[in-house]
Parts: sequence; C-alpha cells; structure tokens
Amino acid sequence: MEGGPEHQPFIEGSPLSLFDFQKIEHQDPLFHEVLALRYKVYCEERGFENPEDHPDGLERDEYDSHAVHFAALLKSTRKVVGTVRLILHSESSFPIERAFTFNKDLSHLHPRQLGEVSRLALSKSYCQELQQARLRSDSEAGAVVNGLLRCLAEESLERGISHLYAVMARGLPILMARRKVLFSQIGPEREYHGLRAPYLGAVRDIVNRNPVIFHTCQAETPLEAVA
Repeated sequence: MEGGPEHQPFIEGSPLSLFDFQKIEHQDPLFHEVLALRYKVYCEERGFENPEDHPDGLERDEYDSHAVHFAALLKSTRKVVGTVRLILHSESSFPIERAFTFNKDLSHLHPRQLGEVSRLALSKSYCQELQQARLRSDSEAGAVVNGLLRCLAEESLERGISHLYAVMARGLPILMARRKVLFSQIGPEREYHGLRAPYLGAVRDIVNRNPVIFHTCQAETPLEAVA
C-alpha cells in the first residue's frame, strides 16, 4: 500500500471524501499526533492506560516498533482524527496471546499469517456514534472506521497476513457483524479494561463481504476459514 496521503479514491460528497488515510512511519511528524490521540483516548477518556506511565502525553508501548501505524486526517485541517495499528509477528508474541487463553485450535496458522488490530482510536467528536452503538457506514465516524479498516486489509494482503486478532468488548463484534465485518470468539472473556474476549477474523472474508469498502483490495489466494 502506498504511503502517500491520497492513495485511495473516494466518491466526492461522501463522508469518506472528507478524510485522507495514511500509513505513518515513526519518523513522520504525524506519528507524534497519533500517539497524542492515543493518549487522549486511552488515558484520559477511557482510563485504559495510566497517564502517569506517559508523562509526555504520548501513549506508546513495546509493540509500536513491531507495528504498522495508520492515521485518518481531516482534509480541511490535516488534523489526525483517527488511528489504528497492525501489530506484526515478532519475538515479543502478540498482546492478545499474553493476555488471554484460547479454546480454538489455531495450529494450522503460521504466526506470520497473523496480525493484531490494536489501538483503534477516534477523536471524541467522531466517536459519539461508536459509544452509542449506532455507527453507520454513511456517517463521518463510520467513514473513519471504514477507511482505517481498508488500510488494515490492504496492508495485511500485501504482507500475506490471512487472519487478524482483536480484543473486543461483548457488543463490538455484534456491531461489526452488522457491517459485515465478522470476527469469531476464540477464547473466554476476562477482565481486561472491562470484560473483553479474544477474537479472530479472516482478512479475505472481511474483504469479500464488503466489496464497496475494500474495492482496492486484490486477493489471489483461496479464502481461509476463520478458526
């Protein structure tokens, strides 16, 4: 996937046309804004992370160096209004594997076929519908999520990643399923910033069910079943 800010052609007048979606390298000045948004969402608004662990107002962890980072930028201001990262296989394993036990057999998947969706964050002005479980694909918040999902899918296909891990609260998989983004639970819930459970989604399944969102994603290998 290209790293430039306007590599995805969106229909003018649609909510998606309001945003640019960009891969962010660590040396990019926008990476500072990504970390600042994560701090605002995960430390101040949600209380998932301890602000005292991030005295500079930038939320970061050991997995940032093993991840691909994406940002949604509002075209009119170039302000970062959303972000997500794709954690890649490394010697550190995945956060989900450290925090949860699985009751599904994933032995048929090579670790390099896996990635983990992590640190999805939207600025407060764009996450009201998320919080109220009314996220629509034709809303601005929905457009940000759609664009970031497409970034994840394109990067995964390019890297040969067939399945994505995700840690989610109970209602989110249902909400995502309404948008034809299907993840299957692969282990029991536990307390993890509230009740959370581990999930797994097949990239090809997500892409094939959403041809409008993922029309730029090309796939040449057979669809693999979700474990």
